[in-house]
Amino acid sequence: MNICASFFGNYETQVDLDVDMIDDPDPDKLFIINKFKENVKGKAIKGNDSTKHCGNEGHALETLMGIKHNSKNEPDILGYEMKKESKKITFGDFSATEYLFSNSKNRDFINAANNWKKEDHPVTRKEFINYFGTPNPLKNNRFSWSGNCVPKYGAWNSCGQFMTFNGELDLCIFYSFEKDERVEKHAYPSFLKNGEIVIAVWKKSKLETHVNNKYSKKGFFICKKNNNVYEKICFGNPFDFNYFVDNIKNKNIIFDSGMYEGNSRNYSQFRSTLGNFWDILITDEYS
Repeated sequence: MNICASFFGNYETQVDLDVDMIDDPDPDKLFIINKFKENVKGKAIKGNDSTKHCGNEGHALETLMGIKHNSKNEPDILGYEMKKESKKITFGDFSATEYLFSNSKNRDFINAANNWKKEDHPVTRKEFINYFGTPNPLKNNRFSWSGNCVPKYGAWNSCGQFMTFNGELDLCIFYSFEKDERVEKHAYPSFLKNGEIVIAVWKKSKLETHVNNKYSKKGFFICKKNNNVYEKICFGNPFDFNYFVDNIKNKNIIFDSGMYEGNSRNYSQFRSTLGNFWDILITDEYS
């Protein structure tokens, strides 16, 4: 059974329809479609060359669609969340509720899970990245918690890390010194060597708020390209936290951390590909 159909019910897909052909459309959707056709369609968007970051094109697209750049936990426009087509589309930069480097006063879950007292084992952010990350020889061996050292759901990786939901649907990352295959680990402090310890957690209440606020209103739309030129706009059904959880568990959504030394942003992003997640939810397309 199609997972989308079983979760949301059956619906008919409309492909490449002209706006004038929509029967009794949602006026907000119609507004967005017209915005796309007037300002985006047929363009190969390039951002400001002075802005050298991976969100460059996304910000330029937001401007053309009349969306103000912001980090608010709400849909981008009229109840819809906007996405641009890419190999991996992010749900958002959802920093964990607690990391091992969190201030000891704000590390209640981790302390309780690891049976530590509040004042036990303070860890700096740099130490965290060095303990659980890996060096990049192309960046002067700068350490980052990204790539292969970051765990996939439900399996221990070679860096001794594991991601899973607990019974309350808090998303937890564990570290095991015993399962860590790296040779550098011999210099780690003794408290990291005692069994399986929690090093990061997204409390259900926080992650649920992030997902539901952004995606459970009217859904989302994706601006898609052909040969780097924006060609059509695709709308997808809303989804909630429980659907998000199911897709983390079946590995359609991955935790794609980009945390690195020298940058204060955590870059704790969750992503999925078009085919594994987003396209499954698309109901109608307009070109």
